[in-house]
Amino acid sequence: MLELFDLVGSNDLRFSPFCWRTKAVLAYKKIPYTNIPVRYMDKEKIAFSGQGAVPVIRDNGAAIHDSWTIAGYLEDKQPEPRIFPGLGLKEACRFFNRYIDSTLNPSVARVILNDLYASVDPGDRDYFRTTREQRLGMTFDEVAARKEEFRAQMHAALADLEATLAEQAYFFGLLTYADCCAFGSLKWATVVSQEALFDKTPGLRAWWDRLQQQLGL
Repeated sequence: MLELFDLVGSNDLRFSPFCWRTKAVLAYKKIPYTNIPVRYMDKEKIAFSGQGAVPVIRDNGAAIHDSWTIAGYLEDKQPEPRIFPGLGLKEACRFFNRYIDSTLNPSVARVILNDLYASVDPGDRDYFRTTREQRLGMTFDEVAARKEEFRAQMHAALADLEATLAEQAYFFGLLTYADCCAFGSLKWATVVSQEALFDKTPGLRAWWDRLQQQLGL
């Protein structure tokens, strides 16, 4: 059976947006898998993949990492139902993937940073704080002091998603990897934080409820 190496935090919490993307694709395609938890400090578990980040899947001896690369592999492995269902949609989904990574994820992360820290396994927290402060270019206290500014940025990004869903059920009209990608980021936020994401975005909330029901996640 296919194995998914999945980031785990305190109390078995699964909180990687990138792993949730992969789980969304697996659920949509109804591909069975074994879930293998990996802490930040458990990198030896995925050394076979030649790098140190999850998600990683292992399938019939093949090791594939990076959520985008995994999505392509799973599409080839089991074409139906398709996550790139038409001409040009894979390229469009790649662009959307980059937008989520460069705009939505950073804006959400700054708002829920303390919740993320509390969700990390206690043995990983020094690593998490050090690497995130380096990535953000500021301390956790400095991020907290600017939370309202960052919250406004997050809601602007969510408003972009809301506008896209104003007259359609999915981001590109039909379910594609773009929906799995956005689902992963919002699932990440909702499993670690009570931060209100959908109060001003009814279309996004309807999409979110639809995806949760459809994927069973």
